[in-house]
Amino acid sequence: MTDIPFNLLLDALVFLIFPLLGGFLAVKYRISPIIGYIIGGIFLHLLLGERLPKNFINNFSILGLVLLVFTIGLETNFSTLKRFGKFVMLGGLLQISLSAICIFFISIVFHFTAIESVFFGFAFALSSTAVVSKIIQEKGEENSLLGGLAIGILIFQDLAFIPILIVLSSIGQGASTFELFRNVIINVGKAVLVLGIVYYVGQKVIPLVFNKIAKVSREVLNLFIIVFIISALAFFSFFGLSSLLAAFIAGILVGQTFEHYHIFSQIRPIRDLLTVVFFVFLGLNIEIGFVISNLVPIVLFVILIVLIKMAVILGIYLFFKFHSRTAFALAIFLFQIGEDAFILIFQGLSAGVLRQDTYNFALSVVLITLLLTPLLITRRNTIYQSLRLFIKKYIPFLERYIVFKFDRELPNIDILPLKNHVIICGYGRIGSYIGRALTLANVAFIAVDYNFQTVEKAKKEGVNVIYGDPTDAEVLDYAECDSASVLISAVPESFSQEMIVFNAKRLNPKIVIFTRVHHEFEQRRMKDLGVEVIVQPEFEASLSIVRRVLLWKGFDREDIARKIKRIKIEHGII
Repeated sequence: MTDIPFNLLLDALVFLIFPLLGGFLAVKYRISPIIGYIIGGIFLHLLLGERLPKNFINNFSILGLVLLVFTIGLETNFSTLKRFGKFVMLGGLLQISLSAICIFFISIVFHFTAIESVFFGFAFALSSTAVVSKIIQEKGEENSLLGGLAIGILIFQDLAFIPILIVLSSIGQGASTFELFRNVIINVGKAVLVLGIVYYVGQKVIPLVFNKIAKVSREVLNLFIIVFIISALAFFSFFGLSSLLAAFIAGILVGQTFEHYHIFSQIRPIRDLLTVVFFVFLGLNIEIGFVISNLVPIVLFVILIVLIKMAVILGIYLFFKFHSRTAFALAIFLFQIGEDAFILIFQGLSAGVLRQDTYNFALSVVLITLLLTPLLITRRNTIYQSLRLFIKKYIPFLERYIVFKFDRELPNIDILPLKNHVIICGYGRIGSYIGRALTLANVAFIAVDYNFQTVEKAKKEGVNVIYGDPTDAEVLDYAECDSASVLISAVPESFSQEMIVFNAKRLNPKIVIFTRVHHEFEQRRMKDLGVEVIVQPEFEASLSIVRRVLLWKGFDREDIARKIKRIKIEHGII
């Protein structure tokens, strides 16, 4: 065995330094590290050019792509789809279809070929599961209406990736329209047959096999994962289907096993490393000179794509009777083009149906939308408020239409002694629990929520509820905030909480406000706004666990109370 050549070590070091710096800077400025890896690849291309072993990098990048697609399937959660039913499935199907059609025609206007426009339509209709779900989880909104709905739509898009990949994989296999149509039908038929077999095997056989292997040894299970993935790739290749499709379906099947969390934790480090190679490879293939010379059409195309996707999502969920704030926020969450587009664009380039210039154009568009994503999501409430103020000032008839058509029905509240009552802002899981307790205690309350389905369900249960935006001062005024004794803010978003507190205190300076927060800096902000009682769910859960653990350990209740009090003082609650 000989030593590793110094030149090889130097090349490997240089290759990894650039994506490392790019990923570090991207995370520092709250941008997806994917952007940093691709930009690192661009700088590598500018500085080293043809010196890099592109064929070697290409092979590793494809392996990273396969593992990326496998883990996307592995994380697919069907319970989220069931939670929102038609709002995810029908809404997601309409969003992909309408967006793809609109983007297709926009691409034709920009003088792309019909086949390239088809690729753009399907690829650009999909949003980024990796980027958006991470932002939602960081904000602690995955269990809110908005966060859960957004994640549900993203999961549906990941599932829709299967037929989209089948269709686009077929495009490079036939020259004429008839051959293309025939290949699509054949591949769809193959996929349906194979999926039927795989689904049956996945439900009956795979969980049992993985369970038995897991009982033998963790090391053997780790090796079996690799064997399973390669077997799935070989099985699908035998039927002439895409290896990426095989990896995705294999991920979904393994995701239904009891061991899928362990499998994900074991395969993630390898996936992350090889996926970096894939995104660097994408950057290596971007011609920066082309991007600079075509910057104006690229930016214009991005603006049109963003507006189209936002308009489609906004229209669909307004049609489903969601509040304008929720529909707009959902549009902000899903306007970008996701990582699936990288896969589809790369597939088109490999099949020879996308030109190199078209590939560079598409990659630039995807990158810009991903760069915009965290910026717009962070400012979504400010953008919504500014837009509504603009409409109210310059398009008053549209403002009236939005208010009375989408945001508020004619309320039908039971006759209540509206004095010293409680207002519950947000009637989701937390709000409904509070409402139930107040009902049992015979305490009069009015709930306010902008989820039409939640309001309809609550009304059938006899709850006094208003359909409207609880951040709106007029809605709080209608709920007789000036004569209420207590207001409970049970909405998850910090911006909405601040607006509720500000408007409630303006209408009734003496009202006592209860609210929840997720972070300590939000707690200080709420105190500054005049909130009397602040609850941090994670902190309260930890206190509950500590109390029970100490009781189990035999500590005296008074001693436990003193320790809990000390923790609260340190946390700034007392």
